[in-house]
Amino acid sequence: MNSTSETAALGGTGRLEIPAGWRIGQGILCLLVVLLGIYYFTAGWHSPAGETHLADNISLFDAVGLLVLIGFIWLTTPAAATLAWATFQESVRRKWMFALLIFGVILLVISTFFTWMQPGSQEKFIQDFGIGFIVIITMLMAIFLGVALVPPEIERRTILTILSKPVDRAQFLIGKFLGLCMTLLINLAILSVMFLITFALFRYRLDHGWQAAMLAYPGHPGLKFELASMTAALSLQYGFLIIMAALALMLSLLLSNIAAIVVSFFVYFGGQTSGYWEYLSQGKTESALDKGLSPGIRDGIHAVYFVLPRFDRFDVSERLVNHMPIAFNYMFKSFSSGLVYAGVLLIFSYLLFSDREF
Repeated sequence: MNSTSETAALGGTGRLEIPAGWRIGQGILCLLVVLLGIYYFTAGWHSPAGETHLADNISLFDAVGLLVLIGFIWLTTPAAATLAWATFQESVRRKWMFALLIFGVILLVISTFFTWMQPGSQEKFIQDFGIGFIVIITMLMAIFLGVALVPPEIERRTILTILSKPVDRAQFLIGKFLGLCMTLLINLAILSVMFLITFALFRYRLDHGWQAAMLAYPGHPGLKFELASMTAALSLQYGFLIIMAALALMLSLLLSNIAAIVVSFFVYFGGQTSGYWEYLSQGKTESALDKGLSPGIRDGIHAVYFVLPRFDRFDVSERLVNHMPIAFNYMFKSFSSGLVYAGVLLIFSYLLFSDREF
């Protein structure tokens, strides 16, 4: 390999000039994000009437999340977009992922046949089962696809061919990550649509018609409200999947595939219980358990809580059960914090990948 090829293998030679039309499109998308931020910081951070107003505050993470999103948009060059599309096509051709998707669709369609397991609470059972099942299926896709993005390219030496073109390592990682995010979005959308259709048909049979299903009264907010709330809840899960995708990608550059998968599951379970870690780290004395914690152990717990992602922010099952609306400000803050966490993970991924020898 000559010196030019060696330089290409280490990070790519030359730079592909980005077309003006592409930059204009990116500028328009960035402007839309800015307008979204202006709306949030002027009026959208208020909760609607009847809400708990827990999300009625503005934090630094809200603005940083917007900056991260703008950075993603601006760094997505045509080369990164081409890699993203190729990654998406490669992912959908995986037989195990297609089989997992078909299995998920079938189980969601027949989920109404299991309502006998919870008589009197069939609606709650279908909601919990459907949303929880979609989360598990898509999380498995995020982890197993995420750890298989970069290592196979290194093992097959195809990464040398990719980086020998006007593609640097940052564009390579961004392209791979965006391709995975596109795959997860499509799969989440397919499973969500099937679940919402199944739930709507269940309400139609239970209430003996669409008119009765749409009717709202105490204890029954109406099918339209329920579908809107579940759509928002499933949309929030995409923020969770983005974090899991970035985590799996970073761990794949640091650990073996098996170890990366195991650690990803540990982080998932830890992130789901982050509220409990927060409680322990605050040093409250009402609990007998807290009284037995030394300051050193409590500091360690606080460090674990600080590192773990707040997956509980994407879980709105309690709001669904209590028929509470999932407001715009709550979704904005959740997605913003998720983008910040994913951005930090991708920065670590680049630092691990930038000096790696092939």
